[in-house]
Amino acid sequence: MSRLVQLVADYGPGDLAYAELVQRLALTVPDAVVHHTRVASGDTVAAGFCVAQLALTDGPPDRVVAHDVGARSGERLCGGRTRDGVWIVGQNAGWSWSFVIDELPSLCHLDVSDGLVLAITHVTRRHPHAICDPVPRDAVPPVPERTVAYVDAAGNVMTTIAEAPVAAGARIQVPIGQVSARAVVRASRAVPDGELALATAASWPRRRGGNRSFVELVLGGGSAAERFALPAPGAPVSLGRSARAHREL
Repeated sequence: MSRLVQLVADYGPGDLAYAELVQRLALTVPDAVVHHTRVASGDTVAAGFCVAQLALTDGPPDRVVAHDVGARSGERLCGGRTRDGVWIVGQNAGWSWSFVIDELPSLCHLDVSDGLVLAITHVTRRHPHAICDPVPRDAVPPVPERTVAYVDAAGNVMTTIAEAPVAAGARIQVPIGQVSARAVVRASRAVPDGELALATAASWPRRRGGNRSFVELVLGGGSAAERFALPAPGAPVSLGRSARAHREL
């Protein structure tokens, strides 16, 4: 039976680093099937968002979500296991752990530095010395407020904003960087062609009950990212502010 390994990294198929990782993993975890999500170089905001979306939503309980973005040489890797049994491994770099830290019973250092494959191997094989000292909660920064979190291939712009400040059906001004546009608040991502909508999208269960959700910008039949001049994760997002200082589209 195969084991799913979800890799979030700023390299991927076609890169030697990715080929070497898959090759080494085939030796130590021969049943591993690697699925890859690529983010921009050093983009730990997008990496952290993707890690949470993959680790905290439905999927095989014995899967591993590994992240390798913004890693520093010689620093130990960390590991945590969700209440559903999903292992997450990777260095504590930037915001890589920010979106999942509060949904884990604990986050600990592993007995591994500079070795993502070895870290995956140790947690999947239940190595007796894999788990070491706990990582202090304040060592992981909080989720950045009111920013772009991730832009998908369709051009949908995920944010770190929990909810729209106005009711569904209302219009709201949304400035991102130097571009501002009016969006309709919608309850779903199904929007008419040409309409820019602000809708609740990413959602995952919280360890203490309820769900954590974020809103995203969707352009019916087009790319919201292009409407906002291709904003990068981490770019500030405002809701309801005056567009006077922005270029409105």
